[in-house]
Amino acid sequence: MDQELVQYLDSRFQSVYSQFQELHGEMTAELQGFRGEMTEGFQELRGEVTAELQGFRGEMTEGFQGLRGEMTAEIQWLREEMHEGFQGLRGEMTAGLEEVKRHSGVLVEGLRHELQLVAEGFIMHIQVQHVQEREYHDRQHQETRALIRSIYDELRQRVENLEQKRQN
Repeated sequence: MDQELVQYLDSRFQSVYSQFQELHGEMTAELQGFRGEMTEGFQELRGEVTAELQGFRGEMTEGFQGLRGEMTAEIQWLREEMHEGFQGLRGEMTAGLEEVKRHSGVLVEGLRHELQLVAEGFIMHIQVQHVQEREYHDRQHQETRALIRSIYDELRQRVENLEQKRQN
């Protein structure tokens, strides 16, 4: 196989592989960052909710009966806010994942196309190489036949000369 083609194919495969590795790294980093942000948000929210609930408990313990209604309303509001926050976060995560899927699909299609081009080039190279090898072997065969014919003619002439010498 042509060494230049091998080097070219190696460089193309390395390029495709490095692009794939880079995409994998980017996707992993994005998802890890996303996970960290979610964990931080949940931790902060948990801290806030815990602090609010402890404050409400203290007030309830001191006997503010009127505060019970307000506390229930605040808890309900907090639940709604949390629910809305979670829904928004879920939507953002879904949109981000869809974008990553689309981007990955585009890259995969590009890689498929490049791989197909490389395969077609390789097949064409093999076919050209086969034709060249066939022409070379045919030429060698013809040269060998011509050499054998030349040697045969020379031997036949020597035999004729020897027979003539015997007759004389």
